Amino acid sequence: MKRGGQMVYSGELGQHSSRLIEYFEGIPGVPKIKENHNPATWMLEVTSPSVEAQLGIDFALIYKESHLYKRNKEIVKSQSLPAQGSEKLQFSTPFPQNGWEQLKACLWKQHLSYWRSPKYNLARLAFTISSSSFYGALLWQKGQNLCSSVLPFISTQRTIVYRERFARMYSSWAYSVAQVIIEIPYIFLEAVLFLTITYPAVNFYGSAYKVFWYFYTVFCTLLYYKYLGM
Repeated sequence: MKRGGQMVYSGELGQHSSRLIEYFEGIPGVPKIKENHNPATWMLEVTSPSVEAQLGIDFALIYKESHLYKRNKEIVKSQSLPAQGSEKLQFSTPFPQNGWEQLKACLWKQHLSYWRSPKYNLARLAFTISSSSFYGALLWQKGQNLCSSVLPFISTQRTIVYRERFARMYSSWAYSVAQVIIEIPYIFLEAVLFLTITYPAVNFYGSAYKVFWYFYTVFCTLLYYKYLGM
């Protein structure tokens, strides 16, 4: 295909691309392929827009008027007709797996995506540590309230689109729920780091009850900003 999505050749390649070479060399003005030259590279070179302009031809138009194009159309037409006596295919569901299996597969995909691309999560954990240290010291000095130390933690959700979604291997809800669930352990770790650094730095009152509600507030705030970004 050339720029614009127009077909310039569709057919058999042949031994060492002999069919492809024979087709393009049969077009008047197209230079012959040199010995030991890569046929794929040669084909791209001779069908480039500059060569089209130089020769004053349109490879897409030539292909549409060729016997190869007509033969391909006939093949497609013949193969599109169902065999005599065959039954129409029917599926009870558009997806090959039930909802639970889809969710497990999507969760595993999200987990592997994060595990194989650690820069994103390592960066936000490093940001949590550095920012909580800075804001903890700032709060201790100026006595600011908790909200001012939590609000800066607005992170951007990476957009992950899988080809399987468009192939209807999984439903949209399975991907969405998986993206929501996979963030929870990472945000939990962020909240723990934030609590560990800022709570003693600000010198808040030390009680399990207050520590729990401090953690709960930070955790829910981070979840809120993350899901709002999604």
